[in-house]
Amino acid sequence: MRKPDSITFTGLDARTDLRRAVAIARAYPVEFAFLLSPKRQGQDRRYPGGETLSAIMWSPLISLRLAAHVCGSHSRDIMASGPCRGLPVDIGFCKRVQVNHEAPVAGCIHQFARNWGVRGIAQTREAFPADRRVDWLFDRSAGSGQMPGEWPRHPGGDQLVGYAGGIGPDNVADVLRLINSDGPYWICMESGVRTDDWLNLDKVEAVCRAVYGEACHG
Repeated sequence: MRKPDSITFTGLDARTDLRRAVAIARAYPVEFAFLLSPKRQGQDRRYPGGETLSAIMWSPLISLRLAAHVCGSHSRDIMASGPCRGLPVDIGFCKRVQVNHEAPVAGCIHQFARNWGVRGIAQTREAFPADRRVDWLFDRSAGSGQMPGEWPRHPGGDQLVGYAGGIGPDNVADVLRLINSDGPYWICMESGVRTDDWLNLDKVEAVCRAVYGEACHG
């Protein structure tokens, strides 16, 4: 069984011990992501306020693997090919940017990401599209932590794709067997590694150990 090339843990928040997150990112091939949405920023635990965003952006995570997940009116602006106003951080310091939208347009996401000099990620709820301008993430749950009835097959070749939906430390090994990918892929999780809606780094480390064993590399 092929292991994922990396794991994305979404939802850095005000209680996240960034020093520990950095240590995990140096020990395992992981990406930490933070959520951006104009109406929810600083109001929802999953959408950190300005002080926390500043701490994240000043941490060594920006030199490791950091991603921005763009939601709400930000993502609607991107899909309309208009200016995405009011982004509170410089996305150019991230490695990737994911645009969460129910009807993603790969070209719009690609252009937005390219303007920042990063790689774009788009969500799909069905089989992986052939458009390789962005990395496609299969996710029917939209961060709600619901596992799909089945996982789509890897599209073949060297295309990098992602899988999300209801994954956590208790089931990640079973999920990987069900995905049974023969090509490069990553897995992404949000709700499955939270406790009382705060990111739980104990759960993050438990996932890493279940997938990769003891700390390996950065």
